[in-house]
Amino acid sequence: MADGDSVGDVTVTETEQCAGDTDGDGPTARVRALAEATAGDRAAARAAVIESLLPLADRLARRYRGLGVPLEDLRQVAATGLIKSVDGYRPQLGRFIAYAVPTITGELRRYLRDRAWAVRPPRRLQELALRTHHAAEALCARLGRLPSVTELADSVGEPVEQVGHAMAAFRAYMAVSLDGAAGGTDAPLVEQLPGADPGIDAVVDRLALAEALTTLPGREQAIIRMRFLDELTQQQIAAKLGISQAHVSGILSRTLHELRDLLSAEAT
Repeated sequence: MADGDSVGDVTVTETEQCAGDTDGDGPTARVRALAEATAGDRAAARAAVIESLLPLADRLARRYRGLGVPLEDLRQVAATGLIKSVDGYRPQLGRFIAYAVPTITGELRRYLRDRAWAVRPPRRLQELALRTHHAAEALCARLGRLPSVTELADSVGEPVEQVGHAMAAFRAYMAVSLDGAAGGTDAPLVEQLPGADPGIDAVVDRLALAEALTTLPGREQAIIRMRFLDELTQQQIAAKLGISQAHVSGILSRTLHELRDLLSAEAT
């Protein structure tokens, strides 16, 4: 992962600076030192490292506020992800923070995926999430790119902060939808990627797909959402965007191949 890469809503370089992982005295050095600690000293050293990094876990947990889950629960889940990061880290993985951030974020998203809409956000937030989603699709088609939060807020007539919460709620819902059957088939979207096989979970988990979708250009992202989230047919998508069905089919085929390549590359 390159310097400054974004993991979810968090920039790794920014997080490293916040956690003090930009020099030899940072978390990477401390976690690596655990492997050299004696059996008698390791437990205390491990506990000290985890405690020193709890602010990082808390910071990541706060990114998922407003989804109907108590912040304290999110903190506990993030702490679990932190512990897994400390215990699972190996020097060959590179900088500790670059490993810990996606591990903790993945733990949080799996938790939200399992609970999403079962512990429902406030009704008004659900409605705003739906309005924001439709506004994003319309703006994507008109602008040819992904709209900014400010543009979305102007479109739906709501404060930027509320739209941000709604977008977070929609991302949680989207992660669940990606894991469910789509397009009138019994297979989830991840299993419809070209070349998918029973071992796809060994390549990347389903939440990585939700993350990869955010890297797509606005039109491609909108088409993927309409096809697999809204379950529109290719003909319906074509009519909505004013292009031919063959064009939609070509975009879907190319984009699914690109997603497959992206996910495979990130897993190696």
